[in-house]
Amino acid sequence: MALIVRQEGPDDAAAIAAAVRRAYADVPYSDHREHLMIARLRSSAAWIPALSLLAEEDGRVVGHILLTRAAIRGARGSTPTLALAPLSVVPEWQGRGVGGRLVRAAHQRARDLGYGSVVLVGIPDYYRRFGYRPMADHAIAVPFTVPARNCMVLALTPDGLSGVEGMVQYAPEWMDG
Repeated sequence: MALIVRQEGPDDAAAIAAAVRRAYADVPYSDHREHLMIARLRSSAAWIPALSLLAEEDGRVVGHILLTRAAIRGARGSTPTLALAPLSVVPEWQGRGVGGRLVRAAHQRARDLGYGSVVLVGIPDYYRRFGYRPMADHAIAVPFTVPARNCMVLALTPDGLSGVEGMVQYAPEWMDG
């Protein structure tokens, strides 16, 4: 059976949590609580059901991506954005394009919903291929300590970051942990 990417359904939470735990089990920089963040976000105002996508092969969840509401607050006001976290692919499916399919599908759905940008803290060499650039190039920062090179942003539309600068404001459920 072919790999499919689809929106999370009401009965997928446990399978997504299991896949996310497996994906991060051997990742040294992980706190191994990514699945708990997803659970918190599901019941928050930041949750957008259409932007919780899973990759499935033969009925098994092999990957997941989540984009949730956030904002960039600066001197000129607040601009809606999306926060990408986490992107998860189970170990035996890594390196097979699953993450890329999830990222591209999430970006397209976000565009379709009218969002102009996505922020993330991630691995620069991976996310650059999707057009992500350093937040610092846009005078955007995150409210916690992390290497600047890992803080990235993507304009989903030509004017998605026009005049946008400031501090990313994540949902409280994104930050708790």
